[in-house]
Amino acid sequence: MNSKLVNVEVPAYTGNYTKGRSGRKIETITIHHMAGILSVEDCGKVFQKAGRNGSSHYGIDSDGRIGQYVNEEDTAWTNSNWDSNCKSVTIEVSNNEIGGSWTISDQALNSLIKLIADIAQRNNLGTIVKEKNLTWHRKFSSTICPGEYLLSKIDYIVEQANLINQGESIPTPEPSKKIDVKYQAYVNGWLEDVINCNNTADGYAGIYGKAMTGFRANTVGDESVAGKLIYKVHTLNGVWHDEVTDREKDKNGDDYAGILGKTIDGVMIKATKGTVKYRVHVVNGSWLPWVNGYDVNDSVNGYAGNLGSAVDGIQIQIV
Repeated sequence: MNSKLVNVEVPAYTGNYTKGRSGRKIETITIHHMAGILSVEDCGKVFQKAGRNGSSHYGIDSDGRIGQYVNEEDTAWTNSNWDSNCKSVTIEVSNNEIGGSWTISDQALNSLIKLIADIAQRNNLGTIVKEKNLTWHRKFSSTICPGEYLLSKIDYIVEQANLINQGESIPTPEPSKKIDVKYQAYVNGWLEDVINCNNTADGYAGIYGKAMTGFRANTVGDESVAGKLIYKVHTLNGVWHDEVTDREKDKNGDDYAGILGKTIDGVMIKATKGTVKYRVHVVNGSWLPWVNGYDVNDSVNGYAGNLGSAVDGIQIQIV
């Protein structure tokens, strides 16, 4: 029997899990993180790929939705340990931050607690005890999974799941208020503002083929909710320039980052509320990967751009 809490079913490819449990019974629940920001559908598509050689019973995304990929009666290939796989129900949880402590949303945490309580109750696991019938990936393999944030929440998860199975309920957190961001590129003049983006090649600031030489941005709405954006840019064959906060004037009296007329080849953004996810498009190239860091020394996730390649488009959202 599977959980009735499931919102979406995305069955894994049959070559990525084992039918049955090799005569074993379910004895434990194992927590994982996705090491990325994925919907339950996107996570399921990963397990539908032939040759993946991996799967999970359940997944939870940042909206708190629960997906199912493998039936509980079957063995998902998740824990990097066959004995553990045979006796575990496994759960992958989406992050809302890439890197760092690999945080997850309050909605995902709440759904994780409810799902753990449900699995434990239906499979007669009794009182949930960490490292006994509630485990995590790191116990079976040399990995950072499930990340420091989830590890720091294990005692809380155990406490709340046990309260549910004792007939009590836990509060559902209010949905996080969406934070909008407005941004603008300078290409021989300031272009129209763009608000947020839609994760595609549409909805960006800039003009393909024409290098940006100025950039500015700000959050929209009440500062107590939206916070502020802090950003800086790097210019071609140059340096990282002064930080700008929202569209407030910096020490040079400018309300933008960069030097008009000098090509931008790197952008770095952070927020005082939420996590900024951003990426850039390069001239005669393509969209580079999304990043969410703010570190000039981290060329992978600390800033957007390949220094030496002119930027002609940018997209930003706050998660």
